[in-house]
Amino acid sequence: MPIHTNLTPERRSTMVEQGVWNDRVITDYLDEAVASAGDKTAIVTYRMADGSRSELSYRELNDKVTRLAAGLAGLGVEQGDVVSCQLPNWWQMTALHLACVRIGAVLNPLMPIFREHELEFML
Repeated sequence: MPIHTNLTPERRSTMVEQGVWNDRVITDYLDEAVASAGDKTAIVTYRMADGSRSELSYRELNDKVTRLAAGLAGLGVEQGDVVSCQLPNWWQMTALHLACVRIGAVLNPLMPIFREHELEFML
């Protein structure tokens, strides 16, 4: 299925000249962070229910992203595919989003409070 966009070559060129478009995606920034500050904290999450805290360095986050991306690809997810999920706002959601970006898929996050009726319509 072709992707339609209003981004004409002329508009893209103007955006590059203005510095608002740089041909990079979020995983490019993750790669830079791993290279320059791999052991620094990338993400911290808290679970209110039990008071637990988890922390991932950029390197640890990248390792999880790489494994998730490989797993998705192994399941047949390809560039342009949509991956739907129902996850709370924990590190796993961030890692899944970055994994989708790595393989060119699009993440479709669905709020955990949605049930069968809402999901049937959305999916």
